[in-house]
Amino acid sequence: MSLKADVVVIGAGGMGALFGSILQAGGLKVVLQDPNLEHVEVIQRDGLQIKGFGGDRKVQITAIIDPGQIQSADLLLFQCKGNASREAAQRVRHLTSQGAVCISFQNGLGNEEVISEEVGPKNVLGGLTAMAGFMTGPGQIHDFSRVPSYIGEMEGGISERSKLMAEKLSKAGLETYAVPNIQLEIWKKLLGNISMSALSGLTNLKVAPLMVIPELRAVSFQAMEEALSVGLALGLPLERDAVIKGMEMISQPEGTGDNKSSLCVDLLNRRRSEVDFIYGKVIEIGESKGIPTPTLKTLHALVKGVESHFG
Repeated sequence: MSLKADVVVIGAGGMGALFGSILQAGGLKVVLQDPNLEHVEVIQRDGLQIKGFGGDRKVQITAIIDPGQIQSADLLLFQCKGNASREAAQRVRHLTSQGAVCISFQNGLGNEEVISEEVGPKNVLGGLTAMAGFMTGPGQIHDFSRVPSYIGEMEGGISERSKLMAEKLSKAGLETYAVPNIQLEIWKKLLGNISMSALSGLTNLKVAPLMVIPELRAVSFQAMEEALSVGLALGLPLERDAVIKGMEMISQPEGTGDNKSSLCVDLLNRRRSEVDFIYGKVIEIGESKGIPTPTLKTLHALVKGVESHFG
């Protein structure tokens, strides 16, 4: 089988499958690619089952395991785990060599760099989203909300291609904006992620109830403050008040706050998480800048300790 697509979603878990379903409904030809055989087979046989925001629905969408089946594509949306980025990028070189552009909508820092090492930096854009999708079982996801997503050139500035891609995604129903400093936007999301993802994973709590417990809330804010200091040391114009407002937004009940972090879901499923991309990278930068990050190091170590049981 040889496929041609407008968009290929690399990593069709909760977020990836949600993005794919939105873009297909908006008129784009979408292919979902994921290594989870059972998940792909269920989608192929029964369609993708979506519950939550927008109502319960079944979506018939192409899903495959081997990206080698894809002959050509315009956009490759990387939504796999950070620790799978390198292998995934290696497997789509035949598409990037024909001009396909990769956009990382992944968590943490360093994903774009890893992908760039395999396909070349000219073929990679940065991206981020605060959308929330959760895989509830093979071929099944929960849709939580609609919020804007952002893309941009990693070296900065708004290019014509980033504007055209943002317009294409927005026209298909995924509200997307091209921004001049995608690194800044990635860090804004990272700070919210750092404040809550490990705590959610270590306590098996959803974000909203987590932030109600005073002791956990205090640790959450301390983690954010340490990461904020590292970001400021890089010269990023981060604003503390805006970061706090963002934390409050993502921890509201009746929305994304009713979601467990993706790190939590990984630990529950005995999978290695993206803790190195979310916490480890910030710790590394902090050490290079002489900025202490004791809370981040503790959270990072504790998650590593849990993962040690997975074999």
